[in-house]
Amino acid sequence: MSVYRIFIGENEYQIEITETGIRINGEEIEADLLQLNEAGLYLLNHGDDKLELHLAFLGKNTYVVMADGQQIEAQVETNLSQARRTTGALKDAKSITAPMPGIVIEVPVKLGDTVREGDVVCILESMKMQMVIQAPSAGTVVELAAKPDTSVNKDELLVRLE
Repeated sequence: MSVYRIFIGENEYQIEITETGIRINGEEIEADLLQLNEAGLYLLNHGDDKLELHLAFLGKNTYVVMADGQQIEAQVETNLSQARRTTGALKDAKSITAPMPGIVIEVPVKLGDTVREGDVVCILESMKMQMVIQAPSAGTVVELAAKPDTSVNKDELLVRLE
């Protein structure tokens, strides 16, 4: 079972996805979510209704969700991200990887640069949307694997900090 806390504006939702269904704020709904590709395209089936969702990771647990001509920004916390935040494990993150396949648009840092938590270290484009990748912690850039105008796969190393 996967549990997510999602913040959209002032609203908070708890979403549980199990083998048998989806619960939103404890209420079981008859729906399933099908991942169509690795680039963030999903299909939500709810009864006879079908909704295509496009998700793009912006960094620091932030996603843009596009559906039915509307676009919203959502903060998403998983059990793992909550645990990392509470234990400080995110502060020790050293390898910054691609959240999804895409094209490297810009790498605004260079070897030896000192970055603060939240500084932009790479900009990717996927599905015609740009994703700003931020440093999860302060550090010094010791490796630059990302190069502008090159393709990257999901989880491929972009930048390593020390």
